[in-house]
Amino acid sequence: MANHFQYLLLVLCCCLVFVASLNEEGKLILEFRTSLIDPGNNLGSWNDMDLTPCNWNGISCNDSKVTSINLHGLNLSGTLSPSVCQLPHLTSLNLSKNFIFGPISENLADCRYLKNLDLCTNRFHDLLPTKLFQSAPLKVLYLCENYIYGEIPDEIGSLTSLEELVIYSNNLTGPIPRSISKLKRLQFIRAGHNLLSGPIPPEISECESLELLGLAQNRLEGLLPVQLQKLKRLNNLILWQNFLIGDIPREVGNFTSLEMLALHDNAFTGSPPKELGKLNKLKKLYIYTNQLNGTIPPELGNCTSAVEIDLSENGLTGVIPKELSHLPNLRLLHLFENLLLGSIPEELGQLKQLRYLDLSINNLTGTIPLGAISLHSSANSKLIFLSLGSNRLSGNIPDGLKTCKPLIQLMLGDNQLTGSLSVELSKLQNLSALELYQNQFSGLIPQEVGKLMNLKRLLLSNNYLVGHIPPEIGQMEGLVAFNVSSNRLSGIIPHELGNCIKLQRLDLSRNSFTGNLPEEIGKLMNLELLKLSDNRLSGPIPGSLGSLSRLTELQMGGNLFNGSIPLELGHLSALQISLNISHNALSGTIPGDLGNLQMLESMYLNDNRLVGEIPTSIGDLLSLIVCNISNNNLVGTVPNTPVFQRMDSNNFDGNNGLCRVGSYHCHPSSTPYSPKRSWTKEGSSREKIELAVSND
Repeated sequence: MANHFQYLLLVLCCCLVFVASLNEEGKLILEFRTSLIDPGNNLGSWNDMDLTPCNWNGISCNDSKVTSINLHGLNLSGTLSPSVCQLPHLTSLNLSKNFIFGPISENLADCRYLKNLDLCTNRFHDLLPTKLFQSAPLKVLYLCENYIYGEIPDEIGSLTSLEELVIYSNNLTGPIPRSISKLKRLQFIRAGHNLLSGPIPPEISECESLELLGLAQNRLEGLLPVQLQKLKRLNNLILWQNFLIGDIPREVGNFTSLEMLALHDNAFTGSPPKELGKLNKLKKLYIYTNQLNGTIPPELGNCTSAVEIDLSENGLTGVIPKELSHLPNLRLLHLFENLLLGSIPEELGQLKQLRYLDLSINNLTGTIPLGAISLHSSANSKLIFLSLGSNRLSGNIPDGLKTCKPLIQLMLGDNQLTGSLSVELSKLQNLSALELYQNQFSGLIPQEVGKLMNLKRLLLSNNYLVGHIPPEIGQMEGLVAFNVSSNRLSGIIPHELGNCIKLQRLDLSRNSFTGNLPEEIGKLMNLELLKLSDNRLSGPIPGSLGSLSRLTELQMGGNLFNGSIPLELGHLSALQISLNISHNALSGTIPGDLGNLQMLESMYLNDNRLVGEIPTSIGDLLSLIVCNISNNNLVGTVPNTPVFQRMDSNNFDGNNGLCRVGSYHCHPSSTPYSPKRSWTKEGSSREKIELAVSND
């Protein structure tokens, strides 16, 4: 009897378990899961033994009814099953930042109460499903960063409740449908980085709630519609990198709520309208890289909320308005690459928040005004980037600028500045770039330059600097580019340069350096360019240079190097632009190992004392455009390879024992080498390269 009772109890319990199984919504979610792949087991809590899915990862409920599914960033893949739309109370579906692929099912329109749909950052590859745009309750539609293609359907006008449309970074084409005018509640349009074409429809101005219009990086063309001025709530107008033309309309001044205006990288012409000065809420003005001309309107000084102004890369003329100093919050002012004249206004020194100032590549004259930098030399200085290069500025570097401690980049190259390199510059401890090239600086390179421990770029070429390179340069272990070419420097090249192990570009050419080239240069494993030409360096070429595995250009011509060409130069497998060791006193034979330089385009061995025959391996260098071996004591026959066949005969002249196949005579030479040309009269190594290429 007891056993019978226990059996009945067991059956009853099983029945109770059966009755209390997972509810219908949970089963629908498990069916939805079957199309997904979950390698990280992020959906491991989805258990069919539960009564309800409300405690599952990513599931939210209201009154025990599933209202939201949020699976953002769970590393899911697979396809999207429309079975999820059978959940009768679902209002939000977020599957963003996964790897879900395939089409977007039109059956998603069956989610009758869906208000938020976010499928961004997946791998959906499909047309925009037309039926989806008939889901009237939808307020937020995010489909960005997928592979969706085709046109935006006219049916988008049916989404009358839509507030946010985010479809950027897809492959959408065709025009923006005019039916978009029906979306009276639309606040955000982000459709950049597609292939949309045609004009911007004026009908967008009927989206009366619009706050952000983002259509950058498309193929939109035509004029900027003046009707957009009707959008009184618009605070971001982002249209950069399209094909928009014509003037920036004066009506832009009626965008009274505008905080960002990004029209850069288009083809706008005419003058920047003075009505821009009406935009007292404007924080960011980007109209660079257009075809604007005329002057910078002084009215910009009324944009008192401005934080960043960039008018660079246009054809703007006239002077820099002093009214720009009225912008108390300005952090960035870029006016570079225009045709601006006159002096730099001293009033710019009133911009206490200024961090980035770039006025380079204009026609500015006068001195660097003390007033423009006086505030920045104080303890409250914020200026970290100053570029005034490629103008016609004169005079000294102001003392205040030399103590502007926050400065990270100071670029004053290609001007007419004078004076010496002050020891005070060493106080700029944050400096990563110091560019003073192509000016009229004189005097010594101060040894205190070695204190600039953060310096990556030191460019001092084309000045009148004298003396030697201070050994303290080796303390700047982060230095990437060092150029002192075309000065009057002398003495030896300090071996401490070998400590600058991050150097990629080293140019010491066109000076009067003497002595041997330090072996330590071969330790600069990151070096891509090495220029030592037009000095008085002597001794053998160090074989350690063969360790410079990243070197693409080696210029050593016009020195007094002697001895043989090191075999190790044949190890420079990345050498491509040029190998120039011409106009030295090198002797011995040409190493056949140079035939390993498979990427080399130009080889200059001319005007040395080389003997023997030309290695056939060099004639097999298919990339070789120029090979000048003239004025040596070479003998034998020039290898009859296609590379040498296409070269002009003057590349081989001055070798009396050398002949080419098909020539009429070949006289062996017993006369000792005597130079045919003067290096100093013929110009620099760069000029000789250009001549040889032009003759080819």
